[in-house]
Amino acid sequence: MTAHEKILFIDYSRCIGCETCESACRFVHGNPRINMTRTVGGIMAPVYCRHCESAACVKSCPRGALMKSADGSVLLNPVLCAGCETKSCILACPFGGIFCTGLDDAVAKCDLCSHRQAMGMPPACVELCPCGAVHHVTRQEAETLSTPEYEAAHKMVMDHVRPVLTSLPRKDKS
Repeated sequence: MTAHEKILFIDYSRCIGCETCESACRFVHGNPRINMTRTVGGIMAPVYCRHCESAACVKSCPRGALMKSADGSVLLNPVLCAGCETKSCILACPFGGIFCTGLDDAVAKCDLCSHRQAMGMPPACVELCPCGAVHHVTRQEAETLSTPEYEAAHKMVMDHVRPVLTSLPRKDKS
């Protein structure tokens, strides 16, 4: 990890569920790379790629379509993506940050608006978030943004994205 690596940090405790981040992403990319989800409690929240330091999705891709870039972001090369029937990258991501598109590209994920950054602009979702919940920061800066309110809201969203499943009792067993 280098000090200049930047990631997205969405403060779920500040997010108002307005879907601006998803709409901005859809406008910039054609199909969104941030997707809104509604938790069991009825809260709308964005689900997105965390650009993990040790990304399980990268390790799970049998074709090398996912890779870490020089700046630390996790990028998808759609030319190499075969749209595996197993969707191992989707299953490997603990944050639900890789999505089936149902379109020409089998899957999509956030690339931190790399083309916008090349022009000196921040990711579109960061620039347009009306409540200041979306940040493009270093991992260390993200740690300083974490509050008890964020942690509670983040846990609720992650419990929705990756619920802990318990097996149901079988009727044929007493």
